[in-house]
Amino acid sequence: MAYQALYRTWRPMVFDDVAGQEHITRTLRNEIKTDSLAHAYLFCGTRGTGKTSTAKILARAVNCEHPVDGNPCNECEICRGILDDSILDVVEMDGASRNKVENIREIIDDVAFLPTRARKKVYIIDEVHMVTTQAFNALLKTLEEPPAHVLFILATTELNKIPPTVLSRCQRFDFKRITPDAITDRLSEIVTASGREVSREALRLVAELGDGSMRDSLSILEQALGYTEQAISYDDLLKIIGITDYDALFTICEAFCRRDGGAALMVLDEIIESGKEPEVFVDRLSRFLRDILVVKLTRDPRQILNTSEEQLQRMQQLAAAFTREKLIFALKVINEATANAKGSGYGRTIYELALIKLCEPSYDSSFEALATRVADLEKRLAEGAPVAMTTPAEAEDLPPWEEPVSTPEVPQETPAKETETSAAAPKEEKTPPAGDVPEVVVRWNEVKDYIRAHGGAPVLPHINRATPMILRKKLSLVFSKDAAMNKTVVGRAGNLELIQLAAKAVTGEDWEVQCLSEKEAGISSGEEDSLNRLIELSREHQEIEIL
Repeated sequence: MAYQALYRTWRPMVFDDVAGQEHITRTLRNEIKTDSLAHAYLFCGTRGTGKTSTAKILARAVNCEHPVDGNPCNECEICRGILDDSILDVVEMDGASRNKVENIREIIDDVAFLPTRARKKVYIIDEVHMVTTQAFNALLKTLEEPPAHVLFILATTELNKIPPTVLSRCQRFDFKRITPDAITDRLSEIVTASGREVSREALRLVAELGDGSMRDSLSILEQALGYTEQAISYDDLLKIIGITDYDALFTICEAFCRRDGGAALMVLDEIIESGKEPEVFVDRLSRFLRDILVVKLTRDPRQILNTSEEQLQRMQQLAAAFTREKLIFALKVINEATANAKGSGYGRTIYELALIKLCEPSYDSSFEALATRVADLEKRLAEGAPVAMTTPAEAEDLPPWEEPVSTPEVPQETPAKETETSAAAPKEEKTPPAGDVPEVVVRWNEVKDYIRAHGGAPVLPHINRATPMILRKKLSLVFSKDAAMNKTVVGRAGNLELIQLAAKAVTGEDWEVQCLSEKEAGISSGEEDSLNRLIELSREHQEIEIL
């Protein structure tokens, strides 16, 4: 006997074998037992969910000589004749290839004749959404009032393409995606009946890869069974199918949280070097990030996700390290990279650039990237983590729009009178007496004018958000809670040096400059949302730099 694919060999023979569609099979069994069948049925749902199999079972059940609890016996002459196609009263046609008016007219002419051996003539039209509008119109009258000996079963994966006039004439059943648990149980039955051994963990992975389709899951299982006659483990399945392990997904997502672009690129390189396609990995990464977002946003992700308890706990720990904004930004970047990589000859480069953007959102100028960076910084500030400052050594790694303001070398002129005084006696310390306003604060506008004249214009919008004061004998720029971003920018080493140089040039005094929040300075402030302020400033066309 010729070999048959698993999904054909193990096609359900009774309603009880149809996995994950109990809401449909129970209704059909009851209608058969009570002889209250409709004249036309419409089965709709995604691929591999059991539409055609259910249609064939229904065709046998309505004609079976000895039905068992609404199921066909598959032993009587009629059932065997339908199974081996020797009874022509059950007609199965493909709506994609026989979609013209003349094909429908054949059906209309044929329904007038009584069945030759069976009780009912059954017409199963698969992919019925491919039938033309003219052909549908020709079928309408027959579909609405067919002879008593005729039953129509229509199946489609695209319900939106079915005309409302057809929908209103059929009893409609929506086939759900089959859950991984139901697919795993069915695969386990098939493997056991076949005398093979596959680990439960491997079967679970096959079910997840099937994405709710029993047929797709069986095709993956068939590929795995053909690899070896020995027992198949989870690791064996990873090698056979060419997919990446969950550990790689967790590792690369942890790199996103650490902003470690090098580690993310290493993971992708290992995936490619192991012979796996980057497109497959990025597709799984997109699904994985979606699952993390579900865990982040829902109180009980078990109602949406179909995963093990151990895996869910790991995902919850990872979700805590992400902000919602970063996850949304990550999905946007991954989806754009997938679209751009299609048809290009340098897909790997596109994926690598996407990973770098996820690790460092400052390389992306979109609003989602801005929101991500704001949310990350707010999270770090709320946790009390120190905000990283950019040193001159790190400046080479920054994008052009985030380069710190360079500190020009300005010749410092020493007044002749001061030179003579300093030669005669040591310079008197100019710490302002208590109660006096320091000169650097009084002449703060002159200090800012100096900064503007010496290449510091881009940083001035950030300096303007600060209040200058003397704290602990230091020139302290105090920022309110809603100016945390500005504090970060001004606090870069190159910008602090420029402010110190400007204060020296205007007042002749050496001041150590520091940036403080109101909380650090011991000052209370009102509440204001940082992101709303950033949006407001962007509308005013002010250039803002953010880590």
